[in-house]
Amino acid sequence: MSLATKKVLRTVGFAIGVALIIGAVVAIVRSAPTLDQLRVVVARPDVWLITWAVIATLGSLIGASGMFYVLVRPFGNISFLEMGKLIAASSVLNYLPMRPGLLGRIAHQEVVNKIPMRRSVLSIVEAAFICALTVLWLAVAVALVRWSSLRIVGAIFAALPVLCALAVLIPEQFDVRRLLEAVFWRWIDLLCWTVRYWAVFGMLGIELSPESAATAACIAGAANMIPFLGNGLGVREWAIGLAGPALTSWTTDTGLAAELLNRCIDLVVVVPIGLGMMPGIAQRIRIATRSIEVTRSDEASRIKS
Repeated sequence: MSLATKKVLRTVGFAIGVALIIGAVVAIVRSAPTLDQLRVVVARPDVWLITWAVIATLGSLIGASGMFYVLVRPFGNISFLEMGKLIAASSVLNYLPMRPGLLGRIAHQEVVNKIPMRRSVLSIVEAAFICALTVLWLAVAVALVRWSSLRIVGAIFAALPVLCALAVLIPEQFDVRRLLEAVFWRWIDLLCWTVRYWAVFGMLGIELSPESAATAACIAGAANMIPFLGNGLGVREWAIGLAGPALTSWTTDTGLAAELLNRCIDLVVVVPIGLGMMPGIAQRIRIATRSIEVTRSDEASRIKS
């Protein structure tokens, strides 16, 4: 697929996402019960649930940062904190049509952290595979708990990825260590998404069971992986809304409202962090670029002499 085609698809995807968001808002406005629920959220905010939603959102950011950090750590010079800054900034920029956050992170890793571009791109492919695997894993665990008599088996199955943290005992030269660590951090991300849905639905007066909250996390995880739609814009809202009547206990309008609340919390928490990181990231790229230019100039001078 050519670069021009990708740009067109990303632009179209962004337009579709915005249209879906507008459609979600219209659907909520036309639903009097849902509007009443939102008015209660604004008039009498539940500080406890808001706190949990904020903590879980930060946890999702840490989980995503950890996953990408362990995938590229052996191939360059990058710290966990620096990866966290890059993920926060790219999460903000990926709302834009051309997904400049992803491209900017790859460029930063190549110029500043000396991670080859090919390796960064490969890490994105690995991350996509791990995201799909963990969403499927959680979906199977939820199915075992929800639709079978094997509730204990499902709970144990859901807890198994936590044991991937034991991969730190494996020598770092083995690739399996990177992948298992990445699964662990992605699982932390998914569990935080589960808590987020428990909290936002709770704000609307709906008490989700752990399996229902995990179902919502699976749906969101799948929606976030759709190509050319930054952060599952629009699709995530409607996926959560439409899945309610079919799989769980909420109505479509309530699901839309809950996901919009989730999106708002995401923007309120992650956007300030991402925007705050951008000047420092840009400065590091400028310094590294100038250093490369000076080195090339010196080498050219030595060759001429």
